[in-house]
Amino acid sequence: MNSYFIGVDIGGTNVRLAVVGENGAIAAFSSFFIKSKSLANDQSGLNHNQKYNPDDPVKNEIRNISLNIKELLKKASPVVSSVKGVGIGIAGQIDRDAGSVLFAPNLGWRNIPLKEILEKDINLPVFVMNDLTAITYGEWKRGAGTGVKDLLCIFVGTGIGSGIVINDRLTGGCGNTAGEIGHIVIVSGGRKCHCSNYGCLEAYAGGWGIAERTKEMALKDPAGFKNIIDLAGGIENITAFTISKAYKLNDGVAVRIMEETGQYLSDGVVTAVNLLNPCMVILGGGIIEGFPELVAVVEGEVKKRALKAATNNLTIAVSKLGNNAGVIGAAGVAASKS
Repeated sequence: MNSYFIGVDIGGTNVRLAVVGENGAIAAFSSFFIKSKSLANDQSGLNHNQKYNPDDPVKNEIRNISLNIKELLKKASPVVSSVKGVGIGIAGQIDRDAGSVLFAPNLGWRNIPLKEILEKDINLPVFVMNDLTAITYGEWKRGAGTGVKDLLCIFVGTGIGSGIVINDRLTGGCGNTAGEIGHIVIVSGGRKCHCSNYGCLEAYAGGWGIAERTKEMALKDPAGFKNIIDLAGGIENITAFTISKAYKLNDGVAVRIMEETGQYLSDGVVTAVNLLNPCMVILGGGIIEGFPELVAVVEGEVKKRALKAATNNLTIAVSKLGNNAGVIGAAGVAASKS
């Protein structure tokens, strides 16, 4: 009898859920947008000793996740006889033993006992992991990286994260935070990042970083950014998706922003390739989908600027699973631990 697991992918802006079979096939799916970001733009969120407050808006989001898991179980019940557990990938740093979210910068979640809360409510084993651990597992086992023993999977969305496979094993590092490529510094003393550091890759090439860079430039030159401002309905409404739309309309400013973003992203990938020497780099996420030309930019820059010995056997690939990588991977990790 085929066993099923629920995969949950909690990103910076939305949550995706799926019932997934052992073969990686999705039997049922749902999604919803995150409504509250408790501390994402609040300096008090930098307090590492903050405790989980059950009256915090985070509580409502977790309740929403739980309700959606239950609804998904009902939706899948005609075809799914047995769901064995739940895998949850979230964009943040995870205590893998406790299943707690230590810090999710783009959500403002800190010290959230997610596993404990959800297991009490849904009566299923819950396995919590970084979202890129889930995505990488999915691409490694079912996607573009199938059969590759050394790979780096980089997803560029609201934020930027990566997962690492070395010698056919997923690597978490000493404190289970390996792969935080979005928080390597590419500009010393540069833009402030949601992690509280300055000059991080994510602050330049992540979705929120692209939006903030564009807003600042638009405020200084509203006439030059008129097309983008009009598309967004105001400077304050500019997002990375706005830039993507303008880029597809061949707006010159949007083209320049994409080119700059490609250079910033390449800085991070070149550093990672020199450090890890993977056989494959898999690129994916909403920003890559919105600006597919970034793949060719990164590939060209890596071949030009990375060490020759590190690129001799390197393949740059695009995510095969796309938006489903997180839910498929999270369910797969849960299955591997059950």
